[in-house]
Amino acid sequence: QPPQKDYDDLCSLPDLNEKTLLENLRNRFKQEKIYTYVGSILIVINPFKFLPIYNPKYVKMYDNHQLGKLEPHIYAVADVAYHAMLQRRKNQCIVISGESGSGKTQSTNFLIHHLTA
Repeated sequence: QPPQKDYDDLCSLPDLNEKTLLENLRNRFKQEKIYTYVGSILIVINPFKFLPIYNPKYVKMYDNHQLGKLEPHIYAVADVAYHAMLQRRKNQCIVISGESGSGKTQSTNFLIHHLTA
C-alpha cells in the first residue's frame, strides 16, 4: 500500500468518520507525531517515552505563531492562550482532560514550561 497522507488537523480529513480518524491518529503516532488538532482542540497520544520536541528551539519556534501554521504542539496552544491574554486583557483557560495515565500532568508541565519561557 502507498503511504497514506496524514492530516495534522482532523477537520481536514476528506472523509471524517471513526475509521479514518483512528487511522490518521495511528499513522501520525507511528511517525512519532503525538499531537493532532481538531480545529483549536489538541489531541495528544502519550508515547510513554521522552521525545526531543521540548527544547528551547521548539519554544522559540512556536513563539507568537497562529494555531495551525506549524506542526501541532502543546507549545502552540500555550502560546495562543498567552497572546490572547495579552491582546484581549482577559484571563484565558486551557482544559486538559484524559484517562488516568494519559499524560495530563506531563502536558501541564510542558504548558507551564512554555509559558515561563
